[in-house]
Amino acid sequence: MKPVESENLRITYRKGKTVAVDGLSFSVDRGDIFVFIGPDGAGKSSTFKAVCGVLSYDSGKLLTFGVDPNNERAFEPVKEKISFMPQGLGQNLYKRLSVEENVDFFADLYGVDKEEREKRKEFLLKTTGLWEFRDRPAGKLSGGMMQKLSLCCILIHKPELLVLDEPTTGVDPVSRREIWRLLYSFNREGQTVLLSTSYMDEAERGTELLLMKNGKAEVSGAYEEVVKMDAEVFLITSKNPFTVYEELWKISDTPRLKGDIIRVVVERKKKKEFEELRRKLGFSATPVEPDLEDVFIRKVGLRKVELPPAFKPRPAVPEDAVVVEKVVKKFGSFTAVDGVSFSVKRGEIFGLLGPNGAGKTTLIKTILGLYRPTSGRVFIAGKPVNREVKKLIGYMSQKFSLYQDLTVLENLIYWGSVYGIPPFRVKSLVSKVSSVFELDRFLGRRVSELPLGIKQRVALLSALVHAPPLLFLDEPTSGVDPVERDIFWQLIRGLSTKFGITVLVTTHYMDESEYCDRVLLMNRGRAVAIDSPWNLKKAFRSSYGDAYLVYTANPFETEEKLRSLGFKTALFGRKVKVYSKEPITDGYLRKLGVQCIAVKPAQITMEDVFVYRVQNG
Repeated sequence: MKPVESENLRITYRKGKTVAVDGLSFSVDRGDIFVFIGPDGAGKSSTFKAVCGVLSYDSGKLLTFGVDPNNERAFEPVKEKISFMPQGLGQNLYKRLSVEENVDFFADLYGVDKEEREKRKEFLLKTTGLWEFRDRPAGKLSGGMMQKLSLCCILIHKPELLVLDEPTTGVDPVSRREIWRLLYSFNREGQTVLLSTSYMDEAERGTELLLMKNGKAEVSGAYEEVVKMDAEVFLITSKNPFTVYEELWKISDTPRLKGDIIRVVVERKKKKEFEELRRKLGFSATPVEPDLEDVFIRKVGLRKVELPPAFKPRPAVPEDAVVVEKVVKKFGSFTAVDGVSFSVKRGEIFGLLGPNGAGKTTLIKTILGLYRPTSGRVFIAGKPVNREVKKLIGYMSQKFSLYQDLTVLENLIYWGSVYGIPPFRVKSLVSKVSSVFELDRFLGRRVSELPLGIKQRVALLSALVHAPPLLFLDEPTSGVDPVERDIFWQLIRGLSTKFGITVLVTTHYMDESEYCDRVLLMNRGRAVAIDSPWNLKKAFRSSYGDAYLVYTANPFETEEKLRSLGFKTALFGRKVKVYSKEPITDGYLRKLGVQCIAVKPAQITMEDVFVYRVQNG
């Protein structure tokens, strides 16, 4: 009996007016790590809810452990075999209970005896790095720590099927690896995992993949089959990357500008035009193997964003737009920010990176004047933070700050009024920019009905209604798919380069940090490093050597073996990244007893920098 079987599944909302899932067929075998990917609103969450009996489906066939979830009475015993973690930070937690009390509550709920509970609780909390925080109320945890606690709670009783809707959203790279180690240990015991993710490197680790779009399956199968494509992928470098990037849109809807490097998928029928463009512009193009993001981008398609002049800021700010001097912020005896200093130049995109609980959000709120610093000083546009200075700032918070029962337009008018912008001016702005944000058909919809990616666009536009010269974005792309992320960064880059808007942004997507002019890396409230991404990667290479990808059947076991031999390592999808100042080959590793399929050179990334700076800083 398979854990999940689906045939022509159909799910609708609003009395059949909105189709969420449209003829979806798939099956999950025992022991699978079955991964769903797809754009916002593709139908992934609706499918998961139907599998767990939380949502009724309209037609087709759906069986979970051989039982129809629509049959409530028959399905009741099956629920004991399932653990479901819904999308959103800590949605299944009790915020006033401590970390340990939450786990104990779920253990009681599932009838886990005391001896087994204590053993598993210690294992789960130590594996996820929550053991030292077990007395802290869940409501006072960072978003990523909430996600890890949610996972601990639903694993306390050893379910046969684990259903996880984007479990690593809002979680830093180090914590994401801890979660995946936990999932692999769970999976090695024979249990089945069904999950969705917006991180393509995580999706690689699945035994089966399914890409959804508009409620349908676009492509499915094992990773090796899914990434096959009748097109070529190139990495492009040029002295004029912005010019090349603009020209590539004429032959492809897949170019992604990441720092100074462009990645693009070139269809066979466009190869001749691509070569002509290369000769004309003189750029260098290196062919690379397709990855899952290339497949995703190709299937869903990117959109080029052109910003109208409506966002041009009115007041100018000094060259040093933001200055932070030795800022300390304490909550009782706990120090959240510990003596951090930096400055942000006018028009700069400045990234703030760090693990969950590093103090990033606290620092941003202190800079904005939402918290009073315990010591130190902050200057915005050359002045201490006050009511007038705050009008120069647009702020998109980490936790969604829109009113769910208001429509999109009503939210925008409300936030305009907060900044002193009359409704007629907000409506005028919306008429000019709603098509850029692709919000035209959503303006009259309640925010509670919108997909996450659309909500995030509305939140960004809310922060821009008063055309501020400074923009603070706290994890603006958390949980959105690669296409939405690219649209966001086209907008952010345009605000910076075209209008000179200063942007301070936090993110857990390390490839996004490549878009920043400089980044500040925090850990445990302190500044660990500050520099451009290029310089930070150069320093990493100087310390640890070049990077290599080890292709292997079992990445976790291979990484453990390599680490035991003294190598610096990291997980990268299904592969293991190894860093060495001496050349590494597959033959050399096999002589050391490391089972591998192949070894290939790799790029040093900001995730490499992040992990080692955090672990060693």
